[in-house]
Amino acid sequence: MESEQKMLSVLTAAGVVEPRTWCGEGDKMEQFFTEAVGHKLEVLIVLGGDGTIRTAAEACAEKGSYLIPLPGGTMNMLPRSLYGDVAWEEALKKTLTAPSTKLLSGGRVANKRFFIAAIVGAPALWTQPRESLREGNIADAVKKGSIAFRRMFETKIQYLISGEMRGEAEAVALICPLISEQMSDSEQALEAAVIDVKSATEVIGLVSTAAFGKWRDDRNILLTKTKRVDVQSSEDIPATLDGERVNLGRSAEIDFVSRAINVLVAFMASIL
Repeated sequence: MESEQKMLSVLTAAGVVEPRTWCGEGDKMEQFFTEAVGHKLEVLIVLGGDGTIRTAAEACAEKGSYLIPLPGGTMNMLPRSLYGDVAWEEALKKTLTAPSTKLLSGGRVANKRFFIAAIVGAPALWTQPRESLREGNIADAVKKGSIAFRRMFETKIQYLISGEMRGEAEAVALICPLISEQMSDSEQALEAAVIDVKSATEVIGLVSTAAFGKWRDDRNILLTKTKRVDVQSSEDIPATLDGERVNLGRSAEIDFVSRAINVLVAFMASIL
């Protein structure tokens, strides 16, 4: 692929000797990451969307490898926060020229980690219909959208935040410090948003605003900071972790992780 050749060219120019590459569609990513981790790599460079980067970051966290997450998807939230709104080639060149380590915090739920945001409840149902629309599969989007519409107000989420604040809502979201607009990336907590929506339009709108942390613009959202949230429901709870759909079962514990992953950034980017 063209991107693979471009990356090899950048790595060769930077003096990287005999780099190993894996290239393929999203359904092969977990296999690739398993193989990559088996090589005991010091640095893993990933060009992909936020969900792919999340999977790579999980693998690196387990083995202590450094990660360079490059923008290759639609949202590219983590790469943009680390490298700015630049092409992946430029971000990689600058990082390899003057690398600096940066420790990121994140969250953990059901033995999975997230580094952008976890969205628990109704908005998560709309992730797959939106992906189908983005891919041009209208029939699949309509089918999945109809299912999401029927389910989204069937069951509310009961939440307990920091062992003190409890209640019921359509959804709860946890935003990591690096992404939150109101927290410094060194803050030792997640930004929690309790979402109580009144219409389908509001739910669909929150699918996009959720990940960006623009909660405070909505009158139906309660904000706080926490290191722990417990959620439960009478039905299986849908969720997204960095945009990737998961099922949490009928209860889950969501925790802040202070030392989640080590990334490499360009030296200047790390001190701005």
